[in-house]
Amino acid sequence: MSKLGAVIQREYVTRVRTKGFIIGTLLFPLIIIFLFGGIFIFAQLFAPSTKNYAVIDQTGKVYADFVKLLPDTLKNGKPKFAFHQVQTTDPISERTFSVLQKQIVNKEIDGYIFIPKNVIATKKVKYAARNVSDFEELNDLQRSLSRVIANLRLSEKGFPAEEIRQEMAKGWIQLESHQVTEKGEVSKHSASSFLLTYLLSYMLLLFIMTSGQTVTRSVIEEKSQRITETIISSINARDLMLGKMLGICLLGITQLIVIGGFVYSTSIFGAPLFAKAGIQIPKLMNILENLHFSPVIFIFFILFFFMGFFLYAGLFAAIGAMVNTNDEGQQFLLPIVFLNLMGFFIMFSVAKNPETTSAFWASLFPFFTPVVMFARIAVMDPILPSGAIISLFTLALSIIILIKFVAKIYRVGILMYGKKPSLKEALKWIKYK
Repeated sequence: MSKLGAVIQREYVTRVRTKGFIIGTLLFPLIIIFLFGGIFIFAQLFAPSTKNYAVIDQTGKVYADFVKLLPDTLKNGKPKFAFHQVQTTDPISERTFSVLQKQIVNKEIDGYIFIPKNVIATKKVKYAARNVSDFEELNDLQRSLSRVIANLRLSEKGFPAEEIRQEMAKGWIQLESHQVTEKGEVSKHSASSFLLTYLLSYMLLLFIMTSGQTVTRSVIEEKSQRITETIISSINARDLMLGKMLGICLLGITQLIVIGGFVYSTSIFGAPLFAKAGIQIPKLMNILENLHFSPVIFIFFILFFFMGFFLYAGLFAAIGAMVNTNDEGQQFLLPIVFLNLMGFFIMFSVAKNPETTSAFWASLFPFFTPVVMFARIAVMDPILPSGAIISLFTLALSIIILIKFVAKIYRVGILMYGKKPSLKEALKWIKYK
């Protein structure tokens, strides 16, 4: 045990003291802040200017109401849209379109909107602009036009359109979601729950893969520097491999504790801090106010990282022992990365429907369990989903079996130089006693 502890200490202490690890661990929360806050910051820095549109309204009934429905202003107080009506003959000539197209090319206007005379029947309006990638702007225009056309249709049928809309607005409800548990009902916000599940599942995927690849690099480094023989003379190969894996695993847990503390702080202080900063985005504030990162989720977060890391790190250690350089190892790493990514893709569907039969069995498949089962636990908290305890046993059993076979590959591979063995040859090593 003292020799195993020495290997763990070497792998952990030598790396945890490096500037790269310290800076990376401290910067990670800042990167998350930048990713989420950067969207808002850059939206302020690159705020759009007033869009100038020409409108051709052949019906003579749409333009006035359409303009009234778009009084939005930009952050600088200027109007978001500026419209001017183009009077044309009926039917409209191609020359009119040519003139407008030329004005768009010359940047005199940003675009034009053509409302045909039969718009109520066709329900189609032409929008032409130099740039049509701003989907939020297109949604604003489409929503306003749709409302005006809907009012016209109601008026034609003899219904008072505005009175109907007023009554519909009064009947608009807010759906407050509650999760039923054995102890009663608890308030739970679906968007906040899914966002937290997605973020933490992504962290699991990322750290299992990066920490696992660190194992590969560490094995290749010792092998290429010809120091493995010296180490093996003092400790057996299996204990060396386990010590290396435990040391690097502790590095990952250290980082995840820091990140977990950041996420927990965000769930408590995020909304008040945003409010003090003057950031009032209703949807964002609603998500932050309902972001609940419970101790149970955090415990399973660390537990599934620990077990998921050992499952995949065993494969990474075997690859490191088989090859001589990092470049040689890449061809073996891709299938493992792809296997982990499959679990992450399955997680999206499972997070929405965590109690289905498919979700249950997918979460019990050992290589998917760390991400998929964790997603089920996180999204259903405080309820523990079916199969959660079973998954821990199946995952632990898979790790024990995998480590048993991988240790044999590791024992032979770390002492082989020059030749890059095939997968078939590596499987033969498992039979050696």
